[in-house]
Amino acid sequence: MLEVLIIDDDDVVIFIQKKMITNHKISSEPVSFKKAQQALDYLDENQDSNNHFLILLDINMPGMDGWEFLESINEKPKNHQIHVIMVTSSIDLKDKKKALKYSVVRDFVEKPISSAHCEKIKQLPELSGFFSEA
Repeated sequence: MLEVLIIDDDDVVIFIQKKMITNHKISSEPVSFKKAQQALDYLDENQDSNNHFLILLDINMPGMDGWEFLESINEKPKNHQIHVIMVTSSIDLKDKKKALKYSVVRDFVEKPISSAHCEKIKQLPELSGFFSEA
């Protein structure tokens, strides 16, 4: 099973991402967090399951930012079950290059997430198996 987590400190962005994720049948019930630490705690509590996690992660947030979150999950024993899409307002090429150095990062997209982004997510090799038609 693929569980979707949205980590962003902006309510409007969370609302849009939830709509896009449900409309494109990526998840019927994405879980959102306004603080990265809360999402990290959630992963710790649920990592024993065989679930995979698709995480839509913002970079710039108060408290723990997206980079610190990536560092934390990079050390997790089951991080092969974690798939991160960086969703950010940053258009800095350095941020994109930095993000793609993390083994859990599958893509880097500019806010807001679009229909095209959702369809691309469903085609990613690490995730496409969750969306194959039965």
